[in-house]
Amino acid sequence: MQTLKKIFVKKRLNKEDKEKSILIGLVELYIKTNSPIGSNSLKENEFSDISSATIRNYFADLEKKGLLTQQHSSGGRIPTAKAFKVYAKHCLETFESHKKEEKILQKELMSKSKKISDYLNNSLELLSEMSNLSVFGSTPRFDQDFVNNIKLITLDKNKILCVIITDFGLIKTEILYSSLEINDDILKFIEDFFLWRMNKKQKPLSDDPLIIKLAQHLYNETMVRYIVDCTNYSFEDIYKTGLSKLLSYPEFKDPLILAEALSIFENNFDIQRIMKAVQEKKGICYFIADDLQNYGFKIENIAIIGIPYYISNTVVGSIGLICPLRTYYKDIFSLLESFSKLLSDNLTKNVYKHKITFRKTPDLKKVSENSILLEDKSR
Repeated sequence: MQTLKKIFVKKRLNKEDKEKSILIGLVELYIKTNSPIGSNSLKENEFSDISSATIRNYFADLEKKGLLTQQHSSGGRIPTAKAFKVYAKHCLETFESHKKEEKILQKELMSKSKKISDYLNNSLELLSEMSNLSVFGSTPRFDQDFVNNIKLITLDKNKILCVIITDFGLIKTEILYSSLEINDDILKFIEDFFLWRMNKKQKPLSDDPLIIKLAQHLYNETMVRYIVDCTNYSFEDIYKTGLSKLLSYPEFKDPLILAEALSIFENNFDIQRIMKAVQEKKGICYFIADDLQNYGFKIENIAIIGIPYYISNTVVGSIGLICPLRTYYKDIFSLLESFSKLLSDNLTKNVYKHKITFRKTPDLKKVSENSILLEDKSR
């Protein structure tokens, strides 16, 4: 009887696979050390079966392909933006979810609140803390979000800051100008008048018809502006947080490089374009260095990693993280995937529980006639 032997053949990597493996290994070591990587350093880190001379040959080939650069002829190599794109693609194909992160997110994101705007903004604050990165997110416009409270602050004798707070926790501000000089008593009367019109207080009393007329005018002006903002939904709302997080990275110690990175927030239109691209992708995507030129940004030192989120399987918004090129892409991908899934699940539950409707794309919509009263009650 012939004995059958199982033969296990170790898969041999071709030259292209070995080259990619060395590139991935170099990028990971560079992310860890933030220092140029030499052949001996790489050999000591998971490439002990390859000689230093062979590694240097691979380095030379990778340099010719624009994937590595060398600051000094005798120095180590540094990955280029092109190399980080290869690395990010590799990470996107191989990353795994972290159970520890999922448990933290599940605990923090499980909120049963009608204040949807507050919930979304607080969620982005959490993401910024967990990632230690700058975060921005686009949100749909939620309907039935009526004005719940108003606060007035005097800026100078003829200028008032009006803070509008909605049922869902959204905060908007308006600058109002007064034909009368404002003192504390007049300001309090106007604020009480606003609250009376919203059925939050009893009607305030005043013997001065000019003050009553002013209060009515400012109330109508505020509410019309709010209606225009609600109906003229030309752009999704963008929430930004964690901008100072970039200061913790060596790459952004240079004020000019930091300013370049933060310049992305100067143009909401271009941010909207990136957010739309993320939503269309319907999954994790990244924009590294010159990728951003397609969206109006000439920035070489950052990457933006984004992911959409959903309400009942419908994409309603997206989230972006601003990172240095030298970042732990696998960890970011893992965190974002878990974050989007749990945020989407809980957001869907809250929207259905409180019967909230929303608009995920800009359009015009009539405001309920019961939401705001505009008739002149001062007569």
